[in-house]
Amino acid sequence: MAARRNRLPPDVIAADRALLLAIQGLSDYQPLNGAYSVAALQMAEATLSQAEQSTVRAQDALDQARVVEQDTAHFLHDIALGVKTQVIAQYGPDSSAVEIIGLTRKSDRKHPTRRKATA
Repeated sequence: MAARRNRLPPDVIAADRALLLAIQGLSDYQPLNGAYSVAALQMAEATLSQAEQSTVRAQDALDQARVVEQDTAHFLHDIALGVKTQVIAQYGPDSSAVEIIGLTRKSDRKHPTRRKATA
């Protein structure tokens, strides 16, 4: 396979496909090098079409996988929030279990202070 190159712009590919249609209309086209025959051009275009279709299918699969990933992440988060609520309900808001799951105990919260009234 040839060295990896940058992607061709769509207008260049469209021009190459237009060339294929035009060259098929020339009945007396006989290249000296068989690599540049109408059949070779047709085969390359067919291979490109298959590769484009494969890319579209892969992109669709990636999009679907991302949706599943996001839905699963939200499902996990909803369960995690429920677990935190259940720990608080079972052990109380000031227990060490609350601290173990990463929350702040009620007694460790900063208590409000009175402000002095200004005259």
